Amino acid sequence: MSQTPRVVTPEMRERQRVAAKARWADPVSAAKWRAALYSQASRAKISEAAKARWADPTGREKMIANLRASSADPIVRQKKASTSKARWADPAMREKIIAGMKATTKRRRKRNTADS
Repeated sequence: MSQTPRVVTPEMRERQRVAAKARWADPVSAAKWRAALYSQASRAKISEAAKARWADPTGREKMIANLRASSADPIVRQKKASTSKARWADPAMREKIIAGMKATTKRRRKRNTADS
């Protein structure tokens, strides 16, 4: 028995956004989310899943094709550009971006995504 795909309307997306924001605003709930998201076990699990997805040749080609198609879409590119400009225009976000750039003193090793 298959289910029909759910259509996500902008109103539903807004309700979900408001609910998620309220959950993160609650200190107890936010602490639980942070503990779950940033624990070593969950990070290792996510990392293994990502490595497995990239290790599959057909899935890998499909993901790369989707990324290229998305990046080639002028609407998506315009959306990314406007989001980036808006983030840079916000002084608080600009400080965070600059701080992140200044904090990175150690060069990261370039590695091929095929390496495991």
